[in-house]
Amino acid sequence: MDVLKQLMDAMDYIEQNLYEEIDLAEVSRIACVTQDSFIRFFSYMTGMTLKEYIRCRRLTLAAYALQTCNDKVIDVAFRCGYESADAFSRAFSKQHGITPSELRKSGGPLCMYSPVSFHIAIKGAKKMNCKIEEIAGFEVLGVTRGFNGTAAERFAQEHSMWSDEQDFVPGEICEGYDGLWYGIWDNGNYTIARKTEDVSGRNLTKTGIPAGLYAMFTTERGGYAGDEIPKLRDLIFNSWLPDSPYKQKQDFEVEVYHLWTNRAERRKKRYYEIWIPIELK
Repeated sequence: MDVLKQLMDAMDYIEQNLYEEIDLAEVSRIACVTQDSFIRFFSYMTGMTLKEYIRCRRLTLAAYALQTCNDKVIDVAFRCGYESADAFSRAFSKQHGITPSELRKSGGPLCMYSPVSFHIAIKGAKKMNCKIEEIAGFEVLGVTRGFNGTAAERFAQEHSMWSDEQDFVPGEICEGYDGLWYGIWDNGNYTIARKTEDVSGRNLTKTGIPAGLYAMFTTERGGYAGDEIPKLRDLIFNSWLPDSPYKQKQDFEVEVYHLWTNRAERRKKRYYEIWIPIELK
């Protein structure tokens, strides 16, 4: 499809020149449309202006640079088009919620934007709440099942373990939902578990979450796990990982469920995380 190729070539040009002044005339020439048409199309398809997208991508790359290299903050600022460290710090804090120096000192959650790619559906240009964190290993207690098949098939099997109409594994672990729950994928096995102090069931399996460096992604509040976790997983593996300087270290993944027993409160406050062990590519 020539139109898709032209659009992708235009986005490749932007990506390759992110640290330069983007020549919109060249972008529109590559896309074979007028400048106004390209800008309107981009905003319509992604929900953000092209200018916003370029700024968010630069600040995403800046976060990667601060995490993975020893460049001075001012050098990263200049590379991203900011004339002073203060201006860069303000923009960085507005997107990520922490300053560059705070990220270097102690890490924290980040809002990362992956590159746009035009296919039958649009990927990228989505806000992702992400933090890179070194964690100490810990153990949890729960129930484990062995699954196989595609990712979609495995998720359907996983869902059956949470369902109160099918296996309802949470009821074997404790009464009520309040607090943190872990869904752990490890080489085809899925475990629903909680920390020792939160369980009351017997004959539960001990499972370890290894120490190491993890990328941790968080959803917004209120969504249903069956909707939010697959969407987040798709963004992580199809957008974030290919763009990031990291790779998944092993076939291991942790889902973290923040839940409440009261159903009305749970529907309003619930949110989820996905942790994946990572290392530099």
